[in-house]
Amino acid sequence: MNHLLHFDDSRAIAFQRPSLKSISEKDLAEMPVYDILCGKSAGLPFDYLMTDVYSGCLPIKSICYGNCSAAEYWINKGFNFGMRHINRFDEVKFRESIVNLPPQQRWLRQGWVSDCSLSKKSWDLLGPATDILMEYNIRLVIISKIFTKPSLEIMRQLAQNKAEIRVSISAIDTKREIEKRFEFLDAYRQVGGLAVPYLMSFRYADAALKNNQELIVSKIIADDYIASEHPLRLSNDNAGLESAEEDRHYHPKFADQTWFGRLYNDAGNFVLPPPTFLPPEYDFNYIRYSDLAKAGAQFSFNNLPTYQDLIEKNLIHTNTFDHANYDVK
Repeated sequence: MNHLLHFDDSRAIAFQRPSLKSISEKDLAEMPVYDILCGKSAGLPFDYLMTDVYSGCLPIKSICYGNCSAAEYWINKGFNFGMRHINRFDEVKFRESIVNLPPQQRWLRQGWVSDCSLSKKSWDLLGPATDILMEYNIRLVIISKIFTKPSLEIMRQLAQNKAEIRVSISAIDTKREIEKRFEFLDAYRQVGGLAVPYLMSFRYADAALKNNQELIVSKIIADDYIASEHPLRLSNDNAGLESAEEDRHYHPKFADQTWFGRLYNDAGNFVLPPPTFLPPEYDFNYIRYSDLAKAGAQFSFNNLPTYQDLIEKNLIHTNTFDHANYDVK
């Protein structure tokens, strides 16, 4: 059954922010280039981070959903986030940074302020990097929109090295983008990789967008994926707020952004939390929800607040959003 047959992308370009579009990119500096390293000892804000393959990402007019905290951070520092460069990879320095990680850190995030799928060259760099990480029993958790697909050889290499690839999807993507991302999820799972649909959720009043989101969730369940949910944050000047439910909540850390918390906590397939809530020793070896269910495996992760938590004003700890840090020392 084609769950995406009636996906309506007529609102896909409606999520824009005039305050960002008015910035002149020619007045901004090129993004700096960094060594690709791992962890806090290498200058990253958290031990679960690996320097993104790219420094910078999309130009201002194309940033995801009109809201990208990383883009805003670098723009405010005077850099053109869209003037991206591939960072430097020095194997000796990379290995030194791995050795300096806490011994319990068994995974690293790739896709923190950028996306490794911006070119095939970056995928080709990342594949061999996972070979090195596996020598230290460390897996990658990759966050991507699959702008380009890795070769079959690189996909097999990533799967063999237990790389988890989370593919961001939302009701406000285009139909072709959604189809392309699910095609990749299927291809990566077929070579034995953990392919995770990563739903950017939101409470929409717009009937078409609300239906789009339910179509995505239906496909995740029907296709037996293990999924994760990350609620979108939209700033007050984002034109997309016209499509939001009236019962709005402001994000606990970003007071100018509407946020609804998690919406699909009761859907069994949404097993995994956002990467920022994964424990250092994280290890997950199921690639289908049915396999996890048959095994009777139980996983309990800390997670973002739910919509119900926000309604009931349940306590949200002040450190819940400490991960929103985009600086490199």
